[in-house]
Amino acid sequence: MPALTRNKKKGAKSQTPPLIKRTKSNPTPPPKKAAKSHKPPLKKQRKGVSDEKPEVSNDEEEEEEEVSEQSDEGDELGSDFFSDGDEEEDTEPLGDDFLDGNDDEERTLGSDSDSDLEKESKAIDEERERQERDAKDELQMNIKEQPDEFRLPTKKELEEEASGPPDLPALQTRIKEIVRVLSNFKDLRPEGVKRKEFVEQLKADLASYYGYNEFLIGTLVEMFPPVELMELIEAFEKQRPTSIRTNTLKTRRRDLADVLLNRGVNLDPLSKWSKVGLVVYDSQVPIGATPEYLAGFYMLQSASSFLPVMALAPRENERVVDMAAAPGGKTTYVASLMKNTGMHSLVSLSS
Repeated sequence: MPALTRNKKKGAKSQTPPLIKRTKSNPTPPPKKAAKSHKPPLKKQRKGVSDEKPEVSNDEEEEEEEVSEQSDEGDELGSDFFSDGDEEEDTEPLGDDFLDGNDDEERTLGSDSDSDLEKESKAIDEERERQERDAKDELQMNIKEQPDEFRLPTKKELEEEASGPPDLPALQTRIKEIVRVLSNFKDLRPEGVKRKEFVEQLKADLASYYGYNEFLIGTLVEMFPPVELMELIEAFEKQRPTSIRTNTLKTRRRDLADVLLNRGVNLDPLSKWSKVGLVVYDSQVPIGATPEYLAGFYMLQSASSFLPVMALAPRENERVVDMAAAPGGKTTYVASLMKNTGMHSLVSLSS
């Protein structure tokens, strides 16, 4: 038995790590592994070992007491560390009336904001109603000022208008009213006024407003009804895009388009029905003074003048008489299709 006790003691001393004392340089307590190193004895011992508990020396008891004291001190320090924050939070308890005071403030603020919103919405509604009322009053006033039936101007009023510059807004309004009456003359016909008087006044107003001569405007009035006549005249007034025709004797349309695009010309093919036309929308250079134009690669020509030549469809070595050879767009188009062959007789009716 004494021999077993002595061996046990030596083994315990060799396995136990040296104690670390807290000093100024190392104030941190050692970890708790030292306490875990002493395990309780196993219930079942191996064969050849007695069941009696080994005697523990006084030195081992002292070491265990020191380790337990250190662990207790560490636990006390940890508990103090975690308890400080809780104590500080609990030092200033909130009063019972804290929440009650906030509720009162929120109620007062909410009531003030609600009352302000109600006032603003009420003011907006009143302003909207006032604007609607003013618009209705103005509409009723305009309706009262305008006569229910349109009447033609008298000779005296026409003389006063002729003495000064033309009043374009008044002329436009009168043209619209005359067209409206003529489009349904049976129902809108004024008593004692004939249709011829409305037509004559329409001719005079159109000639004065759009700048047509009496012969041309008279021909158009006889050819078209009033509504279609106005649509035709308004179409005449729209700005048409510039179109050019490619001279196929010198270049192709695709090559010409590439060159003009590089010069800053915005263009597109004219349409599917034409293989030589191009539409120019805008240009950074004068379209009638480019090197390609001066070299005869294209010609400024309206798309409508393509159609007579396309309808004629001239062939090579034919004889063609051109009765309207100025300024020469159709003539050069015929020559291009005939590849400068055949015979051309040119007659200009404009001279």
